[in-house]
Amino acid sequence: MNETTSGSTTTAYGLWKTCYSYSGVTTCNNINCPAVTDDNGFCSRIMVSRAFMTLACILSGITAICLFICAFIDEKKSRIFSLITTALASVCLIMAIIGVAVGGSIQQALYPNSSQLNFGTGFIIGAVAVGINFIGTIERWTMKKSEK
Repeated sequence: MNETTSGSTTTAYGLWKTCYSYSGVTTCNNINCPAVTDDNGFCSRIMVSRAFMTLACILSGITAICLFICAFIDEKKSRIFSLITTALASVCLIMAIIGVAVGGSIQQALYPNSSQLNFGTGFIIGAVAVGINFIGTIERWTMKKSEK
């Protein structure tokens, strides 16, 4: 999610792992977050971002299943599933926004005096996914039921 380079060393922080690259050799370690040593808020932000991004992924899968079911059931039940899908898409959007925003703030916790933010591809993919989710949610709220 966040990446920084100092000399010939590149450090990349994700939600689950930290990777260090030096002279072409990359070493990755799991991020362990003991709450006792969380003096700059790094671990709290990691845990919050993990939770919200995981929930957003789970809810988006459930939303997709509900949309698929809507296509194959009768109109009366389809209306209920349509409302459920709209609500799930909205909740998923909120979860993803919180997850990406908190995840993006991790770099600020790690480097509080830095004026330049350098986001990695994971953050960019998350931001694009939030944008697509936003468009889908707006479409879901504005979609009118076709009359028969």
